[in-house]
Amino acid sequence: MCNLVTEVSPMREMLAERGVMKILCEHAHSQTAALRLNALWALKHFVHAAGPEVKKLCLEQLESGWLVRLICDDTEDDALWSARAKTDTQGEVDSGDDLDGDVEMDRHDGPSKSIYGTTGLPRDTHGRPAAWAVHAETKKAILRDAELNPQRRARNDDLAIQEQGLDFIRNLIGATAAPASADPATESTDMIEHLFTELGQDRFFDILAKKLQAKVLHPAAHRRNGSPVTTNEAARVLYPQPKIVEAVVFILVHMAASTPRHRQLVIAQTDLLKLLAAHFGSKDKEVRVALCHLVSNLTWQDDETDSRPSALRAHELRKLGMLGKLETLLERDPELDVRERAKVAVWQMKQLSF
Repeated sequence: MCNLVTEVSPMREMLAERGVMKILCEHAHSQTAALRLNALWALKHFVHAAGPEVKKLCLEQLESGWLVRLICDDTEDDALWSARAKTDTQGEVDSGDDLDGDVEMDRHDGPSKSIYGTTGLPRDTHGRPAAWAVHAETKKAILRDAELNPQRRARNDDLAIQEQGLDFIRNLIGATAAPASADPATESTDMIEHLFTELGQDRFFDILAKKLQAKVLHPAAHRRNGSPVTTNEAARVLYPQPKIVEAVVFILVHMAASTPRHRQLVIAQTDLLKLLAAHFGSKDKEVRVALCHLVSNLTWQDDETDSRPSALRAHELRKLGMLGKLETLLERDPELDVRERAKVAVWQMKQLSF
């Protein structure tokens, strides 16, 4: 279904007439993580380049409050921890046991038997474990953990759903493939205002900021039904994942591509921009590219009346150290795409005098 409702799909219009949007919105409320994920994924494609009325109806049927929950809550992770806490308090299993029986079937994390014998990993001429074999075993252990560890599976489900929720917003406020008589830029601006009305402007930016912050999940004293429940699990610090950061940045990129007023709104989010500045050194290329796009859009000058405001925006970005970070990307980044995007952003910032 994700591929059948894309902008270029010949089935899209027919499916829309048959009520696919309502069905997908209902599935996005499912208790099953996989169904929520794929429904939201399909809705993300469905609203891409759609008309404003379709987008507004989709947001209404999905429910803005539910969308916020999908983006903000660690639903699967919380469900897993609640189940563990309940099991621990009832004494049904030892607190160190895992609720997923598959893990017990495959606890072995050591070196697997190789075709070279039963003594362990293949060795090099010096008798040491071969580097390629050690790397392969490490990768296998990581993949095994991702597949069998219920805690990691729950976290991955939450991250995937949150990413699709953010991408849904990105497409919701993105440009519309409108007829020649319409103004796609105006419709995009109207959708941003509609989103502010539905979610609240301050709340919207607060949601984005929180997705860029490290998060502590489940301290030792976990509360259930208002009563403290002691578990043997330590608190975990979760750092922002690149795909989440990229999705947040591109939402701001679309906003900054709108009117000068919306660019001013973004530039006024000092705390949010400070959080973004920390990601210029991200190992993920797409995050660095997105940040260059954002600076380019924030320093764009619509016309002569926007001359001073654009210079003020560039000044604020300089104060946050973004010019220096862009120059570093321009000079040292190994990716050509990043360097080219950084070149445009640096040039625009230097053209604007305050």
